Amino acid sequence: MYYGTMTKELKLLYEEYNKKIGGYPDEYENAEYSDETYNEYVADIKKALELGVELPCIYPDYDDEF
Repeated sequence: MYYGTMTKELKLLYEEYNKKIGGYPDEYENAEYSDETYNEYVADIKKALELGVELPCIYPDYDDEF
């Protein structure tokens, strides 16, 4: 979920995400971002788009490391 200001940059990324992956990057409850983490959020969306995966998939699950 994203609890921050919607910017032009984010609108464009949301559109690209929806076309490429389906849905929107702010619909995942296990990934929370705010205005304070805006730059991280944008970078994560870009990485997800680059890899062609849903946003939470760019971070491995903690349990999978053991």
